[in-house]
Amino acid sequence: MTTIRGTLLGAVLVLGSVAGVEAADINYGGSIKDGGYAAPMVAPEPRFYFRVDGGYAFHDDPTMVEDGIYDLTETSIDNTWTVGGGVGMYFSRNVRADITLDHRFEAEAQGNLADHAATLEGVRRFGMSSTVALANVYYDFDTRTRFTPYLGIGLGFVRHSLKAGTVEDPCGVCTGTIDANSSTHVAGALMAGFSVNLLGRRDQYVGSTKDGMAIAAPSGRSLLLDVGYRFLYLGETETGAVRFTGTPDVVADDPTVESIHAHEIRVGLRYNIQ
Repeated sequence: MTTIRGTLLGAVLVLGSVAGVEAADINYGGSIKDGGYAAPMVAPEPRFYFRVDGGYAFHDDPTMVEDGIYDLTETSIDNTWTVGGGVGMYFSRNVRADITLDHRFEAEAQGNLADHAATLEGVRRFGMSSTVALANVYYDFDTRTRFTPYLGIGLGFVRHSLKAGTVEDPCGVCTGTIDANSSTHVAGALMAGFSVNLLGRRDQYVGSTKDGMAIAAPSGRSLLLDVGYRFLYLGETETGAVRFTGTPDVVADDPTVESIHAHEIRVGLRYNIQ
């Protein structure tokens, strides 16, 4: 009986040694000649991340109405730069969410009031900057490679800040000024893009051999480059009162800017933490 037990124990030890060698060959592409390696440890998936983003925005021509009566023509909002950041969380391998805050630098908005019934005709020009806060949800399609396409949707609010502006009439005789104003409105976003793992497969120290050699195992992705497109719905806003130049007389209560839409090309960095 003792002989049988010794034989079985020896067989178990031999099989265990063979299995360990094969596992090492699979993971490291070679065989082990001296001593045993510590078993590779699987690095934990990242749970949270921080992000910084920059972008360039193009605007659709907005709708502008003055005093709720006069429709302005030749409306436009110039292109502008954006910068922002946020913090996010992974809910699964494919689903993540974040909260972002972006500043949109000042862009000139304008519209032409060409209605003879109006008190002061002419082109209205004023600066507009915005701060956008959004809660976003994304779906990452392929997280097992360095290249990961994604889709996303966001909902939040925007704070528009309109700078003081001017009015130039067609003849250049009667001019006006536009008071500054600010307002808050609901905002929304649709996103599409891809992320690239900049660090590839990073190694973590998990043990050592009896000869002092370090053992490493691939860890989770830690730094990613995000490149994408974002459609922004920025609601509406309105300026302050329109006045004749040099007088306190109010010509119109406000030019209202409606249906503000932006198309953004964005580039950012996302840093994962465990």
